[in-house]
Amino acid sequence: MTKGKPLQATTLRLILIISLFLGAVVATGIFILVADRLRDTATEASHILAQANNSQNDIQVLQRIEDELKKNKDVAERASSIVADSQSYQYQDQIIKDLTDYATKSGITITNFDFGTTKSTTSGTQSPAPTEPQTPAGVKSTSVSITLKNPVSYERILRFIHSVEQNLTKMQISKVGLSKESGSNITSDALTIEVYVR
Repeated sequence: MTKGKPLQATTLRLILIISLFLGAVVATGIFILVADRLRDTATEASHILAQANNSQNDIQVLQRIEDELKKNKDVAERASSIVADSQSYQYQDQIIKDLTDYATKSGITITNFDFGTTKSTTSGTQSPAPTEPQTPAGVKSTSVSITLKNPVSYERILRFIHSVEQNLTKMQISKVGLSKESGSNITSDALTIEVYVR
């Protein structure tokens, strides 16, 4: 019996050492896992904070831009009125081409084109000025004033006016000024042509 007690104490000491060692290993493992998890959480929180700061900066930049636009609204409106719409340029190019073709076929020469403002109507009940043609509802119209090389043959100008009135692009002569010259020649003031566009 006396011999069993030291063995038991040694065994107990060994079990205690192994238990302490295993406890330390387990505690170290848990500590490492918790530390990794905390590091990941801290990194994620840092990213979220950076995104929030970027979003806040973006909002501030957008608010500054909005304030600048409000301050310079009249400048933007003036700039948009100066810059011509590409579609209106396209219409003008087509009108110049058509009128030049009609003039060439009629044997007359156009020396100048002067485009007026574009008008649009939303209802057909508008009463036009006595000298202006009535624009159909929902259709835009633009006027172009052309100057012809004078003197011009009466017959040729009639052919030109007929070509304009019968063309595919809807045009209508709205103002003509003619005066008699010698023989069958006449002098033409600027002709105003109303062009209907979409």
